[in-house]
Amino acid sequence: MASRDRLKKGSLPPFLGLSEALVLADKIYEHTGGQASYDLLSRIFDNTRNSSSFTKKLAALKAYGLVAEATKGDVSLTDSGLTIAAPQSPEASAMAKRDALLRIEVYSKVYERHKGKLLPADEFFKNMIEQDCGIPRELSDQWVKAFKDSVEVVGLLHDRGDGRMQLMESALVLKAPSAVPAEKHDPLPQIISPSIEKTAQPSTAVPFAASGMNIKIQLSDGQLATFSVPDKIGPKDAQKLKNALEGFGRLIDSLVDGSS
Repeated sequence: MASRDRLKKGSLPPFLGLSEALVLADKIYEHTGGQASYDLLSRIFDNTRNSSSFTKKLAALKAYGLVAEATKGDVSLTDSGLTIAAPQSPEASAMAKRDALLRIEVYSKVYERHKGKLLPADEFFKNMIEQDCGIPRELSDQWVKAFKDSVEVVGLLHDRGDGRMQLMESALVLKAPSAVPAEKHDPLPQIISPSIEKTAQPSTAVPFAASGMNIKIQLSDGQLATFSVPDKIGPKDAQKLKNALEGFGRLIDSLVDGSS
């Protein structure tokens, strides 16, 4: 493997995965309100300010466009970083996360080439990254994994359930359904990613386990959609599930078989 000292700039994936970078942006906002000195950052990063890890983490946050450093030692969240750490709407948060992803040149090239399409098998994916992005062969595996992890975090990776992954053009942003009278509507499942099975079940949504919210909804042709969420979740997870519901309709639309 080539020495890291001889690799050209941009050959390696960001030192932090996008999920790790987003966590640090959240912590910067939570602990400092969005602006921090190196001393405060060292506590958030859990690295001394003179360490290589501190330098690389800060560089990764800058590469994603989450922080800026107007003067040496004075770091603040950018507009995108603030939108992610303290979003005013699910749509704004999703857009800012996608923008952070696309600031990485390799990710942007892959996205522009494959958005709305199925991702190629890893062996062809690696060839494309090597040839189109100039990435050394010994590093292409790392880039494939880093890209998939990052687009999944942003909500752009859709598992079709047949072993194929589709790169979405925009994230599925989910909102909680509007409150409706219970006697006029069936209860709505608070989770995404339904599973479908063939079975004979009652035609209404009914619980099927003793704990949590476990619901089965009878569909046509004997199909059954099942939904499940744990019975004990924290406020953060509750909000995450509610946010996830906004784009559920588009996910369902992508499963429609026009020949049925």
